[in-house]
Amino acid sequence: MANKKNSQAAKIRQQIIAWLQDDQQAEVISAEKFPGLRGIRAVKLRQMLGDLGYKSSVVMGAISAAPSVDERIKKAAVKPREVYYYFDADEAATEPAPAAPTSSAAVTVAPATPRFSQPAPGLAGTPAFAQVVATNQHVSQAIDDLLAAAQQQRPLSELELNFLTDFSAQVAKQSELLQNFATQSKIDQLRRG
Repeated sequence: MANKKNSQAAKIRQQIIAWLQDDQQAEVISAEKFPGLRGIRAVKLRQMLGDLGYKSSVVMGAISAAPSVDERIKKAAVKPREVYYYFDADEAATEPAPAAPTSSAAVTVAPATPRFSQPAPGLAGTPAFAQVVATNQHVSQAIDDLLAAAQQQRPLSELELNFLTDFSAQVAKQSELLQNFATQSKIDQLRRG
């Protein structure tokens, strides 16, 4: 069951990457806040994957874990509840695409600090920030594993479903805050030249 879940998650990630690179699907995120970035709203991605027949619990877990599994997938938050995913072509050009893991144990947690020629100035460039990002990625992967375990425990009680929904949303929000800060720091550095 876990291999099937990981296989589905890998297929979902590949589909997300394909859509994020498709100019017909992606849109300008925010010309003011994220100049030059094109992406797809998280809500739209979930709907598109649902339209392909994936279950919502699988979609939610796979989308929230996608950036921690494939560093080319990034998040940008225009507003707290308006999150976009985008494909970082710079990451794709400088790193080989990671292979899809066959089990959750194969996933390694690495700090996803922004990469540019010079270290990020300020808080985003500190080892402490990298540790917070790495810890958050570990929790995101644990949520994915918990969702896989929950599928085997069905039917779930209302309490369990509410917990999974609320906890996943909180971890996703935390991920968005970290990614937004890292992206804003990178853009701020670009503005300063």
